[in-house]
Amino acid sequence: MKKIFTIAASLLATATFAQTEQGDWLVGGTAGFRTNKNNSDFNFSPNAGYFFLKNFAAGANLQINFGKAGTIKNTTLGIGPFARYYFGNTNFRPFAVTQLNFLSATSKVNSVKTTTNGIGWLLGVGGAAFLNENVAFEGIAGFNYSKFKNASSNTGFSLNFGFQVYINKNKMTSLKKGKISE
Repeated sequence: MKKIFTIAASLLATATFAQTEQGDWLVGGTAGFRTNKNNSDFNFSPNAGYFFLKNFAAGANLQINFGKAGTIKNTTLGIGPFARYYFGNTNFRPFAVTQLNFLSATSKVNSVKTTTNGIGWLLGVGGAAFLNENVAFEGIAGFNYSKFKNASSNTGFSLNFGFQVYINKNKMTSLKKGKISE
């Protein structure tokens, strides 16, 4: 247990040289909440990615969405790949993002449950405001599309906020070898 704690603390403390270089990692996610009269919606989308090239990361994300509209309760779960390309090399980095999700949605009206599968994608832009060299606050705005079996498509604009932790490849190598530095 002590070793796990030491590695976790070291990751947070020593990843201060991470940015968007080839071989680096990013881990984080976004969340959103919407409410109006008789309707509410909460979504959470954690992700993890790898920088295959400088400023270009690709990885996997989850999509978790809970919603309620009157007496209808909806839960949507999704998983799929994402890709990002970052521009610039400053404390604020704009980026382009795209993601594809394979979705499963369950609706419950009173005591009747129905489940359907579908596909969704996002095409958007965002900005990463680095709070230090390895943690960034992010905003992502984009166009969402989703289509479920035997249902009409759903499109719209989305705006989500979250955090990402950027982990430097050199620090990961040191941790794997059991070295805890700086």
